[in-house]
Amino acid sequence: MRKKIIFNVASIFILILVQTTILDYIKIKGIKPNLVLIYVICMSILEGSKEGAVIGFFSGLLQDIVSGKILGLYSLFSMYLGAIVGFASKKLYKDNILVVVVFTFFLTGFYECGVYFAGKIGDLQSQHFLYFLKWRAFPEALYNSVFSMLMYFLLLRINARINLESRTTKMY
Repeated sequence: MRKKIIFNVASIFILILVQTTILDYIKIKGIKPNLVLIYVICMSILEGSKEGAVIGFFSGLLQDIVSGKILGLYSLFSMYLGAIVGFASKKLYKDNILVVVVFTFFLTGFYECGVYFAGKIGDLQSQHFLYFLKWRAFPEALYNSVFSMLMYFLLLRINARINLESRTTKMY
């Protein structure tokens, strides 16, 4: 359990660091992948709704602190997203990469639309919705779907190793 917590905290910090620095160099038409969102989706599929909600809340809170204009926006959306994905993944075959890609594509669109409408309410968003969908939400959903395949394979292996080690370690 302790290793999982340390792994998740370290992963979130590293992903936020990479997302806010290195990924600025691989933007395609101003769009970069949302690694933290991909991480929340992948871990929610692997761990379930409770862990997904916790990971989503804390990763979103860190995103709010680093880059958010409205404190709590990313944490709220990420928490709900993690809980929904974790709940929906109970009946899914977790080794199927297509599940991860489809979840990532649609939930990125849902997440970005939520951020868009919250920005509209807070008068922080000036783009027309269809323009936003075409030039922001859809390309980011595609980008995230590609990155989700890589991240899920990596997390699947790491998660299996951590679970195996935690089962073989005796608690005194």
